[in-house]
Amino acid sequence: MVKVSECARRYASALFDLAKEAQTQDVVLNQLRALRESFSKQEEIKGFIETPLLQPNVKEKALQQALSKSEVGEELKSFITLLAKKNRLPLFYEITTAYEQISDLAHGVTRGTVTSTEALSPAEREEIQDIISKKTGKRVILTFEEDESLVGGLVAHVGSYTFDDTINGHLKRLKEDLNRSLH
Repeated sequence: MVKVSECARRYASALFDLAKEAQTQDVVLNQLRALRESFSKQEEIKGFIETPLLQPNVKEKALQQALSKSEVGEELKSFITLLAKKNRLPLFYEITTAYEQISDLAHGVTRGTVTSTEALSPAEREEIQDIISKKTGKRVILTFEEDESLVGGLVAHVGSYTFDDTINGHLKRLKEDLNRSLH
């Protein structure tokens, strides 16, 4: 998960509030994601965003010209050019992540990662998602990964929760229980 600075969180919150007023939160989210994906794929753009060598007004003019030809909404165009003007464009990726987090919170969604020794079937994935949703009381969106170093089972990290159903996890809890009963 990408770390998000307080500055990026404030910009994302301001953008979310503007989008909420216009009732375009989801549209802005989708456009931010599309821009992030597009920017990340092109090294020249990524370098342009991150370089401190260009003056903010140069970045602002270049972005105004580039975004004028895109289907990005006016509020997001204005926001991105404001980032350039304030020399905050390098925060774009963090702001997008923070906006996603704010949007998830507003929709009662939490995200997490499930790591297992091997790929899980769609039915297993759905069952795990249902169990975690019931435990957290939120709608859960999970990313699934494989890690062959795990010894059986799986580990789920969702929000502040960790669900460890690996053999190592069971053995650790058994050892702790035995130690407690001996003392």
